[in-house]
Amino acid sequence: MLYIILGSVSFILFFLYDYNSITWKNPLIHRLFFIGSVILLTVTSAMLLQFQESLRTGIIARPLWFLSFIGFSGLLLYTLFFALPFDETYIQNPANRKAYKNGIYALCRHPGVLWFIGLYFSLYLLTEEPLLFKVAAVWSFWNILYTIFQDLWIFPRTFVDYPLYQAKTPFLIPNRSSLRRVTGKSKERSSL
Repeated sequence: MLYIILGSVSFILFFLYDYNSITWKNPLIHRLFFIGSVILLTVTSAMLLQFQESLRTGIIARPLWFLSFIGFSGLLLYTLFFALPFDETYIQNPANRKAYKNGIYALCRHPGVLWFIGLYFSLYLLTEEPLLFKVAAVWSFWNILYTIFQDLWIFPRTFVDYPLYQAKTPFLIPNRSSLRRVTGKSKERSSL
């Protein structure tokens, strides 16, 4: 239960960070995203250590779920830290910012949510630990709620072209058109 609570606190810190970036602009609150990320990573690491025997057994008995866990972990890291222009996203805060609409972000507006859900449910399927199912469900719920908040309130106030991005790119579930843009089989890609 402690894991679920600490992960939930992380998401509350993410909400406060984003709200602060639009309203209060307090430099102390600006650190909450980093703190929330550290808590989430620490809790995840602690879970991996606690369930290391189940993890070892799962890697041998269920290698498909291990590969899935590794794949979703890689996709999440790539989507959050390498698919976006790093300086513009995490360091600078330029005026008249535009949403990044290429690559994986042409697939859907929040692909990281899909990878996050896949990562934690793969971890559960790999270990078959009931607590990890609860963690995956609760944290995925928080992540989707956080993403809805960002999509409806934060990003339209952050990116000048976000309404156009919302109109052209699906929220979470990719569609045929967005798949074509990602694979480069669509003429629409350059017009986003």
